[in-house]
Amino acid sequence: MFNLSEDQEERARRLHKESIVFDAHCDTILSVIDGERSLGDRSEKGHIDIPRLKSGGVKAQVFAVFVRPDWYHDAVHRTMRGISIFKKQIEQNSKDICFACNAEDIKKAAKNGKIAALLSIEGGEALQGDIHMLRIYRELGVSSLVLTWNHRNAIADGAQDLRSGGGLSDFGVEVIKEMERLGMVVDIAHISPKGFWDVLDVAQKPFIVSHSLPRKFMDIPRNLDDGQIKAVAEKGGVIGATFYFSSYGGQQGSIEKILDVIDYFANIAGVDHVGIGSDFDGYDGNVAGIESCEKMINITRGLVYRGYSDEDISKILGKNFIRVFEKTS
Repeated sequence: MFNLSEDQEERARRLHKESIVFDAHCDTILSVIDGERSLGDRSEKGHIDIPRLKSGGVKAQVFAVFVRPDWYHDAVHRTMRGISIFKKQIEQNSKDICFACNAEDIKKAAKNGKIAALLSIEGGEALQGDIHMLRIYRELGVSSLVLTWNHRNAIADGAQDLRSGGGLSDFGVEVIKEMERLGMVVDIAHISPKGFWDVLDVAQKPFIVSHSLPRKFMDIPRNLDDGQIKAVAEKGGVIGATFYFSSYGGQQGSIEKILDVIDYFANIAGVDHVGIGSDFDGYDGNVAGIESCEKMINITRGLVYRGYSDEDISKILGKNFIRVFEKTS
């Protein structure tokens, strides 16, 4: 895969072990909600479970409760149920993983040799138009909210619902302001291009695009053009290089393509604004060279092979996302 020298391999292993490897997005909890598997048991299905996270050296994982379209009629109840199931899984595996609400929790977990499990909600439908739900979710430990998925909601237009040309609604502006007040991270993965620029006008704190690709690699509205990539950096935000190449009719992914994406984001935004947002268990199939979270060290190997410095590698692996969580809390 990578023709590393013995010294390079040793360096990659050291960096991976010393870094807080942070993955900003996965959809694994949906499989647990559906009863297909549990987090605590090693599985041949999907991409993530606790044994594979441990083996892969992942120290912080954001688990998204995805508000599926079939939940929209009962979004608050379904989201609350998903949070409850997620928390029960963490409690049942407390020797290996702990619930984390902010950057300090992440660092404490790493110091104690545990995986930090952060909770996100993917889809503002979970609010059902009620701003007070944000406080409730925050008190339950939700650390970030992906404002939209592909459909239009009360906050903004999603990435596949562009006919109106709409961006943030008045309610959406209120949501961003309240999230910043509550110390929640604003995540604009999947938002419409107009919504993206509206968020930049409203947001006072850094935000994230937890899982995305450059439009140059996959030309669909939910990915970022060069102007958007630069704008995220100017706001102090971070973009998670994602693995979903085969989604949306794209080509088969590979570890080399992921590294190409990281290079591209770093060249345009700067290395301080790039992280990892796998979208594990949010796409079908496997990406060659990183078939599951257990292979996450291959990203570190690739970054060593491509000549990144130790400090830049540690930033990409986790420091950049942790910085945003620090500045928003």
